[in-house]
Amino acid sequence: MIVSTVRSSSTSTSTARSAETRERILSIAAEEFAEKGYAGTSIGGIAQRAGVGKGLVQYHFKAKVDLAVEIVEGAYAHVSFANIIGSPVPLRGMAAVVTSIRTVGMAFRDNVRVRAAVRLLREYDVIPATFPTPYVSWVAVIAQCLNEAADDGEIPPGRNLATEAWHLVAGFYGVQEVSQRLTGREDLPERIEEMLERELSLLGVFEQSRFLAASPGNAVQL
Repeated sequence: MIVSTVRSSSTSTSTARSAETRERILSIAAEEFAEKGYAGTSIGGIAQRAGVGKGLVQYHFKAKVDLAVEIVEGAYAHVSFANIIGSPVPLRGMAAVVTSIRTVGMAFRDNVRVRAAVRLLREYDVIPATFPTPYVSWVAVIAQCLNEAADDGEIPPGRNLATEAWHLVAGFYGVQEVSQRLTGREDLPERIEEMLERELSLLGVFEQSRFLAASPGNAVQL
């Protein structure tokens, strides 16, 4: 019984260490992909940066493409690009739209795995893998929130809200892309606030200041 308990404890410890090593490799790979892109990243470079042998990286991930797929799929699974899930206060309508856009912005700036996933998706044509189509679920969530806003009398009736949702997400993508090119996304929070002011005005949102008043720092953390 004692021997069995010792073996069980040893196996559990070994499994935990293996999982920790795998996560560390993924984190380092995300940093490499975010900084260098797919073509500029190598298994050897990841191993060197992680302070482990190349063989250990390949024990967990046979090839570079496996790391890329894991990072992209992981970003979608945990971030989901809907981004109002897990809010401490249930949100709907324009409050949900504003929080969602701010939260995605924070992820693009601060979450290295999200940054890596965004870059990998941009470079999909040189990666031998099939990735999920980005932003589809987010557009659908924003459209749902805009419908709620219309039902609640927060925006004027008569607009094509599916089209408005598409343009909100497309506008965000353009803002973050220019921010990335010019400042490495350092100015992204303020650029998002400028975008939100403009977009809420274009939508004809009633009482815009009510939805923009909440501090951007209160957005849901990913």
